[in-house]
Amino acid sequence: MTDARTFLIDCLERVIDGSDVTNSELDAAIANPAVLRGAERKAWHGLSYWADDDDIREKDPNYAPSRRQQLVGLLADLRRDDRH
Repeated sequence: MTDARTFLIDCLERVIDGSDVTNSELDAAIANPAVLRGAERKAWHGLSYWADDDDIREKDPNYAPSRRQQLVGLLADLRRDDRH
């Protein structure tokens, strides 16, 4: 299994840069997200919501930019946790 934090940072960066992540990708890399804590857990949930909300992004052009901003915050939290 890929290091969870590294995987989450990579996925967040990818989505923030305009790409996507799927729930199957998340599940394959982190089989049991219940073991995640703190910023990692929040990042996983944020990415999971992103993956679930593709239909909303399709209907509402303002939704994706708003969600990406939230993901920027989650990425900052993960990076901040790395320094402590």
